[in-house]
Amino acid sequence: MAHNIREISIKDVENFIKLLSKIYDESDYTLYNPGEYTPSISSVSDHLERIITSPRSTIYVAEQDDQLVAYAFVTTEDYERTRHQAFITIGVKQLYQKHGIGLALINAVEAWSINHNIRRIEASVVPENVRAVELFKGANFNIEGELKDKLFIDGTYYSQYIMAKLLI
Repeated sequence: MAHNIREISIKDVENFIKLLSKIYDESDYTLYNPGEYTPSISSVSDHLERIITSPRSTIYVAEQDDQLVAYAFVTTEDYERTRHQAFITIGVKQLYQKHGIGLALINAVEAWSINHNIRRIEASVVPENVRAVELFKGANFNIEGELKDKLFIDGTYYSQYIMAKLLI
């Protein structure tokens, strides 16, 4: 089935909360434990409003089957020395993984980045999250380093790869 990639809008707030909750609950490598992400609609609405009106960040969502199935957060910094780089976080519902949605989100982020004079896109990925590592490698991201014991999940420490791509 076809998916539609677009920037988020404020009307998406409730569906976006459902999307994040689902992804955080079914993924082993996010910052949240299952059930830990419980924001209010007003707090997410305020957060989305700041992102939507900011020239330095955005959120892309993927729609399929009349629902939100994936997202890509993009953030940058205001500091002159680092404003040429963006940080990306991607989440795709398990049922919709391996269908090209993650790559489509990365492509949208790259287009946005080029339009915003971004030269470098960076992501952090747990090495055990093989699908995510493969996704970023498939989009020509390179592993630049490893942060040891960055996450503590269910009694185990996990490292994170720093993966990046230069847009020339």
